[in-house]
Amino acid sequence: MGNSLLDPVEGVTIEQWAGANAKLAGGAQTDEILKLLGVDAPKWDRVNNEWLTRMRNDTSFTISTIYGKAFTEKAVGNLGGSDQINAESYSFEQWIELMVAQDVLGKQGRDAQDVLKDFGLTVTDYTNISSYWNTKMMADFSLAMQMQTLMNQYKIKYESMAPGSAHTDIDF
Repeated sequence: MGNSLLDPVEGVTIEQWAGANAKLAGGAQTDEILKLLGVDAPKWDRVNNEWLTRMRNDTSFTISTIYGKAFTEKAVGNLGGSDQINAESYSFEQWIELMVAQDVLGKQGRDAQDVLKDFGLTVTDYTNISSYWNTKMMADFSLAMQMQTLMNQYKIKYESMAPGSAHTDIDF
């Protein structure tokens, strides 16, 4: 008897589901995923919901491990895979600006993925860039010191772009 936790859902294996989500995070369209898996939208919704439920209830973290592996092995964003991220492909300063933009604009009601699109990036790109620079900061603490200065500079920039700030002369 198989492991019911990892049994396919309506014929879709954990690896197929995780790979599909990695591709979606990398910017693939849902229609591409449906075609790739040979399913329609209602079936995808059922499959996706079931795997998410299984992952949420999986105290052994088996599903999360397989899911995470799909993202590190298969996820490719606009900047390529994680092995293509380096200081030349996305600078430390760009990463800090992106983080601050997401924070400040998010507080103003912008969706984080929408902000990523402003920068020409996908969720996968952001994950890969963050992983690269977090690893670098652990090895070079001077980057962490630079980080706060850059964050303050970009915070001023993005907070000055607040919605409605251009019309402060109008009273209601």
